[in-house]
Amino acid sequence: MFNKKPRRNFRQRKDNSSDEEDERKTRGHGVETEEAPVAVNKPEKLSQGRGITCSSKREATPPKPGSSSGEDGDTVEVTEEGGERNKDRDEVSNTTNSILSFSDDKEAKEPTFKLKKSSDKAVLFQVKKKEASPAKTKQRRGKTQTQSSLMLKRSRQLDGSVAPIEPRKNSFPWVETATAQLKRIEFAPRLKSIRERIADKLGDSDDSLSGSDVDEQDLWEETQIEKGVKRRPGEQSPSGTFPAVSVSMVKKRITGKLESLKEVHSARQAELRRMEGDVENARASAETLEESSSERQLRFYRDTNLYVHNVVECLREKVVEINSVELDLHSLLSDHMEALLAQRRQRTREQADHLQQISYVTNEQGGSPTNGTETQSGADSGVKAEEDFDLPEDTQPSAEEEEQLQKKIADILLRSQAVFSDVQDDFSSVKKILSRFEEWRGSYSDSYHNAYISLCLPKLLNPIIRHQLLPWNPLKSDSGDFENFPWFAAVETFCHGHGHEELENTDRQTLSNVIEKTVIPKLTGYVELVWDPMSRQQSVCVSDVCHRLKEDYSIFEGEQSKPVKAFREAVISKLRSCVDDDVFIPLYPKTFLEDSSSPQCRFRDQQFWTAIKLLGNMGKWDLLLPESVLKELMLDKLLNRYLLTALCSQTLSNRAVHACRKIADSLPLSWFKGENSCLPQLQNFRNHLVQKAHSICKQQPPEEPNTKSAVVEVLKILSSIRCNDSIMAISEKYRYEDVIYSHQLLNHEDA
Repeated sequence: MFNKKPRRNFRQRKDNSSDEEDERKTRGHGVETEEAPVAVNKPEKLSQGRGITCSSKREATPPKPGSSSGEDGDTVEVTEEGGERNKDRDEVSNTTNSILSFSDDKEAKEPTFKLKKSSDKAVLFQVKKKEASPAKTKQRRGKTQTQSSLMLKRSRQLDGSVAPIEPRKNSFPWVETATAQLKRIEFAPRLKSIRERIADKLGDSDDSLSGSDVDEQDLWEETQIEKGVKRRPGEQSPSGTFPAVSVSMVKKRITGKLESLKEVHSARQAELRRMEGDVENARASAETLEESSSERQLRFYRDTNLYVHNVVECLREKVVEINSVELDLHSLLSDHMEALLAQRRQRTREQADHLQQISYVTNEQGGSPTNGTETQSGADSGVKAEEDFDLPEDTQPSAEEEEQLQKKIADILLRSQAVFSDVQDDFSSVKKILSRFEEWRGSYSDSYHNAYISLCLPKLLNPIIRHQLLPWNPLKSDSGDFENFPWFAAVETFCHGHGHEELENTDRQTLSNVIEKTVIPKLTGYVELVWDPMSRQQSVCVSDVCHRLKEDYSIFEGEQSKPVKAFREAVISKLRSCVDDDVFIPLYPKTFLEDSSSPQCRFRDQQFWTAIKLLGNMGKWDLLLPESVLKELMLDKLLNRYLLTALCSQTLSNRAVHACRKIADSLPLSWFKGENSCLPQLQNFRNHLVQKAHSICKQQPPEEPNTKSAVVEVLKILSSIRCNDSIMAISEKYRYEDVIYSHQLLNHEDA
């Protein structure tokens, strides 16, 4: 149907023919498989009249093994069968020669192989060699086939499913015809290598040069095969030879392998033990988490909440009974003390009125109760009585009144024991209650502190502690100490541990807070209702308790709490009322006071020493009450208003000096620490002492021993109140400088 032009073989000179020859040379003298297409990279710019170009639609067929390498194996020619094509198509093929494509029109669905052009644009030339002898050609051809079979064997070792490659029959007879012709186009000779130039100079034959090239080619092929095939230790080399192996080498390798396996085994065993330990730890942690789960914690909180609710409900009912019993006890003691105070005040008032009437009647008659001789003898006896006179005794009830009082107190305490008789120990014992909170603190400390339990415990334990403190009377020394009660030991253990341990938490202040909420209100009640500031025993007992609370528990230091402030106000109020209501020193004519045996003098002395006794009781509250308040009560009111007035009316020096000594001893020592001058409130008292020293020296000569001893007593009193300038003035005036150093009157280190 169509006229088909006969197939023709043609060649065209191209500039990349030498490149193709070099590429064929490096591939190993024409050993190729059917699957590898023939690809030639053309340079980007074509040169006219150089090289050979081939174009065809059919697939390239490799040359036969016999004619793949020619005689010398240095040049490979590619000849393909093709029909006649248009000049336009040839021109298009020439212009797009950067990529070669070999395809068949009949097999359009087969994949197209494309090779990009080579970046190497150099033109390779090859020197035409002489034809080798048939024997050498046959030898090289056999060696090439051996290497090809070796490569095929190596590739089968790498991949077990490699099909044998059989050479296809040459479907292009013109290729063989073209090869059989071995007509070559002469090119410019390439540059010889150094070895070739040396061989030319030495006159080596073409056979020796050809042999060296073959050796280089074999070495290169073996190197490339070793690169492509990864050998394992002990495997056969690509050349087919086996390394020399001895028994010692095998034993050494086996021993090394065994040691390596042992090390790996030991490492695996250690890892196994570690993993078993991790499993045990994980199991223990899981059990711990299961035990301390949120459900267990929730159950604990529910139990604690229920327990605290029951305790609060129980104490809410019992606190009414506790308040009733406590009120009855305080009312009994208060009524008893009010009765004693009323009796004392009534007796003092009646005696003062009676002596005032007697003094008025006697003064109107213009007579004296005694003459001069009797007055002198009475004065002497009065001096002895005054020297033996001590502070007045405290007001005490009669034996019958005391017996009735103790019986009533016993009845009240017996009734108080029945308050918690129907309550279990878990809800009435301070130790049992604190054990629950101690468990909470040990198990869930965060929630314990977040709940501010340390601030809630004093209020919770207040009714129980008040119930235990009912028998305790802070105004009596025989009632014992509050630290001996069971609640104190329980709270102290809860706050500070069990003696051998010390807790580091906020509960260390719980004991002080409990004391402030329970003991201080107890003291306040007794001060307001029962305490008599004129009683030395009561004042000493209650002040000693307060000083111990200050030193051991820091109750009266720093910022004051409400209970402490209330206690201080109660003490100050009671002292102020005592000074205003109970201090009374009458004034009588000098004629009555000079007679120490007169009832006026005795009554005046009794009231005077009662005021000094009150001054000493006030001094016990030093460091517990504000210093300014205490100075106001002791110095401004009691000393300057009452005592100095009575001292000025004293006629006998011995009685006056003795009274001044008692006044100075009643003043707190803390007022004079670090002071070198007299306090402003003591200026009148200092003037009285200086005047008394001058009067003593005027009555008797200063050099007499009795006069000197009396003056020394006055100087000691001045030294105690830091009147150094007065001491120096008196000693210089009466030549008593030696007394200053012998008695260390200016040395105040002991203060």
